[in-house]
Amino acid sequence: MKRLLILCLLVFCLSCGNENRLVNLQHSLSLVDSIEVDGKILSYIWIYADAPDYKGVIAEGEGITCVDDVGRYLEVLEYEIIDNGNLSLIPVAKTMAEFLLYMSREDGLWYNFMFEDGRINETHVNSKAAFEFWALRGLRGLAAGYNIFRDNQEFSKRIKSKIMTMNPHLKEILGNYPKVSEHEFGNKPEWMVKGAADKTNELILALTALHKTGEFDYQDEIEKFSEALVLSQYRNEDSEINGMYFCWNNIWHAWGNSQAFALLEAYKITGNEKLLESVKLWADNFVPFFVENKFPRRITVNNDDFDLEVFPQIAYGINSVYRGIASLAAITEEKNYDRLAEQVFQWYFGQNIVNEMMYDKITGRCYDGINDGQSINRNSGAESTIECLLSMQWRERI
Repeated sequence: MKRLLILCLLVFCLSCGNENRLVNLQHSLSLVDSIEVDGKILSYIWIYADAPDYKGVIAEGEGITCVDDVGRYLEVLEYEIIDNGNLSLIPVAKTMAEFLLYMSREDGLWYNFMFEDGRINETHVNSKAAFEFWALRGLRGLAAGYNIFRDNQEFSKRIKSKIMTMNPHLKEILGNYPKVSEHEFGNKPEWMVKGAADKTNELILALTALHKTGEFDYQDEIEKFSEALVLSQYRNEDSEINGMYFCWNNIWHAWGNSQAFALLEAYKITGNEKLLESVKLWADNFVPFFVENKFPRRITVNNDDFDLEVFPQIAYGINSVYRGIASLAAITEEKNYDRLAEQVFQWYFGQNIVNEMMYDKITGRCYDGINDGQSINRNSGAESTIECLLSMQWRERI
């Protein structure tokens, strides 16, 4: 196995040089590297990049890269290639799709981390072969890869074959439909991925992306998993967090709370008004609370009360809310939702608790987070950069 560099491509690609865009891939592409494994070139993005030089950093015990990040970055590349015509990014997209194929198994289970020498980390708790968060983000990436390479018959066939390995897992999970169990805050649906709404919304994002290609039919699965998310919504008209979506048991957390966005992507396919009404309840009550309380990262509900944790804050949490409220604004054309979306979006540009710019469009860096009320983490790793770029791209789309 031999380490390779991604030649020039691309660090200064055409889209990066457009000063009129907020989207800048310069930093993210500087974190892209590649390796040859078993005769195939695999491209990846380094997990961590520390200030001040922002070079890739090995994550001790994990590795240098992960499916979590590569899967989401392929969505960034998909938009740049298909919507902005930046064909220079195709080699990176293809070799990143190869990475995802390498990290997934024929039984539909996925590993997450890869070591510097190209070996798969099969022992870390967040990298063992599983149908988990990383599998779902890997599927999101393969959906993007399929859309990019759908005219490449040989490669798209390989991608589609790997995507289809998830179907037995979907069947197993939905075998519990429509069972519910008693929950402190209502009935808990038994047909969610690992019993978690935040994982289920990741799956819905993969399924809706695949369904929209016209080459996959996942409408039934989308409808049923969306129903589970609606049932996971906290409903209490006397509470200021009315409409919040639980992520796990009695907990909401900003990191990955994409339920509203996933439901609206599902709504575009199903036309189910119940999904739209659910998101409106979230937007009318919980999103104003989220903004007024300076973008908290975690809420734990106990009986009729709740505990609030404000820090740390990261782009992952902001993007999850932003794409949901911005999508609702685009669908309904209601100015109040536009206003809320703008308030969330401006977190990146200094309208946050420390009054600091979190995204630098000149370099394309998004800082790794707000530590507390006084300081920020000026490192700029893959996840923060990617989630921020997804926000910037979504702003362009709508």
